[in-house]
Amino acid sequence: MRVLVVDDSRAMRMIVSRELRNIDAVSAVLEADSAESAIELLPIEPVDLILCDWNMGGMTGLEFLQALRAADWLVPFGFVTSESSEAILASAFAAGAAFLIAKPFTGAELTSKIESYLSGASVAGVSDGALGKDRPMAVAELLEGLLRKPVKVVPVEEGPARQVARWTADYVDAQGCEAAICVVETPIAAGMSAALTLMSPAVATQWSSSGTLPDVLSENFHEITNVLSKVVRTDGARCILRGVAGFAPGEKLPDAERIGAAPSCEHFRVTLDDYGTGLMSLVTL
Repeated sequence: MRVLVVDDSRAMRMIVSRELRNIDAVSAVLEADSAESAIELLPIEPVDLILCDWNMGGMTGLEFLQALRAADWLVPFGFVTSESSEAILASAFAAGAAFLIAKPFTGAELTSKIESYLSGASVAGVSDGALGKDRPMAVAELLEGLLRKPVKVVPVEEGPARQVARWTADYVDAQGCEAAICVVETPIAAGMSAALTLMSPAVATQWSSSGTLPDVLSENFHEITNVLSKVVRTDGARCILRGVAGFAPGEKLPDAERIGAAPSCEHFRVTLDDYGTGLMSLVTL
C-alpha cells in the first residue's frame, strides 16, 4: 500500500510518515506540503490512501477531498486533524472521507488507528487513554508514545526558575478562555523537539542555553505541547493549544503573577534518553 501524507507542518508529516513506515502493509510513504502540491503529484505517483490535515494554507483538506471526488478520484481519504466536532465529522464523511483521526495523538495511537482502518475496523477518533492516570505517568506515556524514546517524569518541589531560559505553551478551553500554561526549561524543550524529528542530540545541545529555538525546533515544540493538551489540566478537561513562546534567562514571563496564584501548579523533572533533562510545570488557571 502506497500512502500520501498531506500537511503543511513538516513535523506532523514526519511523525505520520514515521509511524506509517512501521506498518507492514505500507510499502511506500509520499509527502506533500499542500493540497495543491498533492494534486500535482497524484497523476504521476498513484497512491492507495491519502492522510490529510484539515486546516492548511491555500486549499483546505476538505476542499482537497471535494476536488478529488469532483474529478472522480476515488482513492480512500482520511483526515488527521485537531478538528473533531460533530459538524466537522459530518462534513468530512459527507464529502467522502473514510475516517478521521483526531489530534493530538501519540505515534502509538496513530499506528493503532491506521492498522484498525486497514483491517476494516471502525476508526472513530483517538481515545484519551492518558486521562485518569496520575500526571507524571500520563506525561511520560504521552511523551514516550510521541517521541518513541524512554522518558522519565518525576515530581519535584519547584519548576523552572527565572534565571533559566524557558519556553511556554498557552492553552484555552472550548470557550476560548485561558485555561492552562505549560512552562519548560529550554534544554529539555530543545531535546524533545530535536528527538521528535530524529535530529541528533547535538542539535539540542546547540540551543539548550538559549531562550530561542530555530523555527524547525519551535514547530516541533508546538506539536509536542499540543499532545500534552490531553493532560495539562488537573480536572481532565480538554484544552486547545493557543501558542508557544521562548524566554531568555532573566526574562519575566507575562503570566508570572497568575502562575504564582494558580489553583494548581505541578512541577516535574523530565529526562529523555540521550537528549538531556530539565524542569517542567503544568499550571491550571
